[in-house]
Amino acid sequence: MRFFLCYLSISMAIVILQHSSDCPADLLMDSLRHHGQRLCVIQLNAGGVVPVDLDDVHGVISLGGPQTVHLNDASWMTAEKTFLKMAHDADVPVLGLCLGAQLLAAALGGETQAMKQAEMGWQTVKLNHIGREDALFVGQPWSSEKMCWHSDQVSKLPSGGQVLAGSAACGVQAFSVGLRSYGVQYHPEWNRDSILKQINGATAKFQSAGIDVNALRLQTESNGAEQERLGRRFFDVVNIVLMPGDRVHEGVSANHR
Repeated sequence: MRFFLCYLSISMAIVILQHSSDCPADLLMDSLRHHGQRLCVIQLNAGGVVPVDLDDVHGVISLGGPQTVHLNDASWMTAEKTFLKMAHDADVPVLGLCLGAQLLAAALGGETQAMKQAEMGWQTVKLNHIGREDALFVGQPWSSEKMCWHSDQVSKLPSGGQVLAGSAACGVQAFSVGLRSYGVQYHPEWNRDSILKQINGATAKFQSAGIDVNALRLQTESNGAEQERLGRRFFDVVNIVLMPGDRVHEGVSANHR
């Protein structure tokens, strides 16, 4: 992947807010590059700074991470929530993934809380009647296995928010607020290899949660192709419907200092 310094004034760009080097986004980034999007990747975990305005921004994507929204336990968290609300209020498309979904909910007046038990591994996620009709989930099955990894959840949606999908342990696996702000709790951005790497790097966590790591690896091998197929389809729709680009620019901009 090629990186360039992030100068938003060059042209319209999608801002990617990264919170951890251990939370990959392979399927997302591949899709954005395929659709010719110009990106500004800001690594907040490595000292990057949240933008203070929306000049030359035509979309915002907030990624996952280990932080806790209701504890406000990162120096950049307040600034990011302000930025997400600014984007939403200006009708700039916003997509939050995992932690990013929780940050979006909190930024718009919702609430998050710790779960009684972390949701880790493959979970059955079901679209409700609203989600089945939502343009962002066109081509997605009504029920499918999704990779989840979170110990917090959205406990109260912002005013005007709608639940689109849920699982047995987490009632808000996907939501929307208005027409252009979406949060997804599970990980559509991870490919099979990324998931296996995550599992292998956190074996002790899974074992302490009573999860059979070998069985989880086998599930990942079994579900991997479908995970990638549905992830690519989802992000194609994000590019075409939610954040359409002009398909002119190439490369990925990054501010990771």
